[in-house]
Amino acid sequence: MEQEEGVQHCCPTCGEVSPGYDSRKRKWRHLDTCQYKTILVADVPRVKCKEHGVVTVSVPWAEPGSGFTAMFEALVIDWLKEASTAAVSRLMGLSWNAIDGIMQRAVKRGLSRREELSMTQIGVDETAFKKRHDYVTIVSDQEAGTVLFVGEDRKKATLKAWYESLTEAQREAIE
Repeated sequence: MEQEEGVQHCCPTCGEVSPGYDSRKRKWRHLDTCQYKTILVADVPRVKCKEHGVVTVSVPWAEPGSGFTAMFEALVIDWLKEASTAAVSRLMGLSWNAIDGIMQRAVKRGLSRREELSMTQIGVDETAFKKRHDYVTIVSDQEAGTVLFVGEDRKKATLKAWYESLTEAQREAIE
């Protein structure tokens, strides 16, 4: 679809005002209405940024790359607090991959809002995931009682990578 001449939007990556390029039809699943699946459809503008090329502008109701509205994703996260992934998948008609994507975006949002870490005592543990030989490494703040990191295995390199991701001041503060 063609873009109106002279219309400008901001590049979603750098925020620079850029000329319109065209638009693309996008769809997002929204909250069900009267037990019917609701799909939001919109022509979303694309801009031609000097630095990033042709990119799709951000919409206020969904995150980039998501096929779900923010309200729908919030509902899925609420359900996941109460039920298993399999149950949420069955009840909401979602694939495991769709639910995993929603969880990954929720974790990313949560981590971006978390205040800077200032731990002095940490605990490190490893545990088997679902009673198999798939392990995770967990690092927690012993004073605050919060999880700081979950690694996908129990290797020394995993813990070392997390430790090296800390600032020098954070490493020195650990007793």
